[in-house]
Amino acid sequence: MTGLLVSVRSAGEALVALEGGADVVDVKEPRNGALGAAEAVVWREVLDVLKGRVTASVALGELLDDEVSALAREARGFSFAKVGLAGCAGRSEWRARWERVIEKLPAGVEAVPVAYADWENAGSMQPVEILALAEESAARMMLIDTFDKSAGGLLDILPLEKLRGIARQVAKRGVRLALAGSLVAESIERVLELAPAYIGVRGAACVGGRDGAIDLGRVKSLAEVVRGERRKVAS
Repeated sequence: MTGLLVSVRSAGEALVALEGGADVVDVKEPRNGALGAAEAVVWREVLDVLKGRVTASVALGELLDDEVSALAREARGFSFAKVGLAGCAGRSEWRARWERVIEKLPAGVEAVPVAYADWENAGSMQPVEILALAEESAARMMLIDTFDKSAGGLLDILPLEKLRGIARQVAKRGVRLALAGSLVAESIERVLELAPAYIGVRGAACVGGRDGAIDLGRVKSLAEVVRGERRKVAS
């Protein structure tokens, strides 16, 4: 069963996502980039209001960001910690840096490597090249997102047929796949055939785009789409 992940930037938004039916409440700051980290005080505020009622995840930013290691130490209480690999292509030291960040995560926090559909623009490796990290992580999960949010949605950059091929390789390696990247109801319905572990949203759950505020009605509607309830009504 695919779950809905909703990215929030505050404790208030976290409560809205929870009430709307999110399976995972993810903390990030969209103004800081595709995988922008929010301040650690926001992390604590979100965890305090969620009170363990739903799975919580957090964006640590990009692996090459100076503050990632320090943020990793602060991630206690989250189930997943997402780390992007922008800028790592062609750099020999990124793997050692990844290991150092993973070692700093508190017990019980599992790292999720983030691959970018627009990997060339991000200066990252192709998604299939990042599979090894997901295989080694306790989470055994990889997220495919978009780096440049102005360049279109996930399926605009990575057509469904190509995404289907990646999903097959991921499944063969025993890794779970999460998908995000300016996904809306229609594109979510299309990628559900790939049976991803999670569908991640931000902009589609907000009034005014990804920099707006999470809206209860939008979250409820997206939850219905992810769980196939809208298709059942239509049929």
